[in-house]
Amino acid sequence: MPVITINGVIGSGTLEIGHLVAQNLGINYVDRYIFSEAARLVGSPIGQLIEKEQRVVPFREKVARFMQGVLERSAVAGAGAEPYFGRGIEMLPAEAYTELVSDAAATSPVHDRAFIDATTSVIKELSEGGDVVIIGRGSNMILADTPGVVHVGLVAPMDVRIDTMAKREMFSNDEARAYAEDLENARVTFYRKFFRANANDPTKFHLMLNIGRISQSTAAEIIEHAAEDIAGAPV
Repeated sequence: MPVITINGVIGSGTLEIGHLVAQNLGINYVDRYIFSEAARLVGSPIGQLIEKEQRVVPFREKVARFMQGVLERSAVAGAGAEPYFGRGIEMLPAEAYTELVSDAAATSPVHDRAFIDATTSVIKELSEGGDVVIIGRGSNMILADTPGVVHVGLVAPMDVRIDTMAKREMFSNDEARAYAEDLENARVTFYRKFFRANANDPTKFHLMLNIGRISQSTAAEIIEHAAEDIAGAPV
């Protein structure tokens, strides 16, 4: 019953590699579900969160178009695909960190502390069920002391990150760079604000992989072997 968290710099391929791992192992993949379920727990409509997210994140129209495409692809992806969780979530960017670190968060109807508490609850519940790949949301910190969970960190040089974001979100290279930089700044702030941690601290992971040096498929294979070893190790 492997539980794998994958976090990394924006554009390092966490989503793509996470899907590969889930498909190869025949286990579940969760990403946007965490955000939508946390929103349900704090009683906020997804639409309200999306509205605020779009006020912060640049290139929102292209983000929306990309997310719709992801959902259409996941519908036929079989094992490892994340199901559709509620009307409106197709508009939500995959890496939704800006919502919780924006200046408006403190006075938001969705209080940032309540939302991170709900996110923690959702991630812990998912880990208890086992057989899951969890993408982002500080999941390596939330499950840091949970036995048997494999924490993977990804890094990549900027040219790789630009290429990944340009292909995934149909951006120009300049747009992809700006988008990756904006979301990465938010991700780093998210870790510092809620976990008092460096988002890219290698000591917070079982393994760190440089996607500038290996392919996404190779990274997936390494993660799969690590998960099998750690899941089979005595507690």
